[in-house]
Amino acid sequence: MTLTLSEVVIPTFTKGLNTLTHILTTAQEHAKANNLDADAEYPGARLIDDMLPLAFQVQNATKTVHLTLARLQGKEAQPWDNDEKTVADLLARVERARELLKSADAAAVDARAEETVTLPLGQQSIQITAKASVLNQGIPNFFFHLQTAYAILRSKGVPLGKRDYIGSFLAQ
Repeated sequence: MTLTLSEVVIPTFTKGLNTLTHILTTAQEHAKANNLDADAEYPGARLIDDMLPLAFQVQNATKTVHLTLARLQGKEAQPWDNDEKTVADLLARVERARELLKSADAAAVDARAEETVTLPLGQQSIQITAKASVLNQGIPNFFFHLQTAYAILRSKGVPLGKRDYIGSFLAQ
């Protein structure tokens, strides 16, 4: 049995975005139940002073989806503004990324798997196969920001556990 690139990318990102929606929604519910202002508590929250806040983590998880899908479909990715200020804004951004996944052209993704793409890395870029860019940068980067968002919300007292993080991945 052969596993195609689209069978890896699209479900993995979709399930990760489902997790992101779940943990953000749980944070909203926790804030409401505890008479907290979710928009004051969470978007700017950090694990440590020199780490970027929750809003950045959500923006970069969704940006990774956006850029990876564009690269895999041979499209030019139009930049997204990073102006989300509220939890509702962050949820809307996650939904925007989810819509990209719903409309992704799996055949185009699969056709480009072995093609060489340019992968920007800071001030430099490398030439790498589309498949390698996904497996070695896209998915790890996505999970880094997803996990950091989860950890930030946990550190703020949101009642999240492993099931909240992994549940979307196990759901059919």
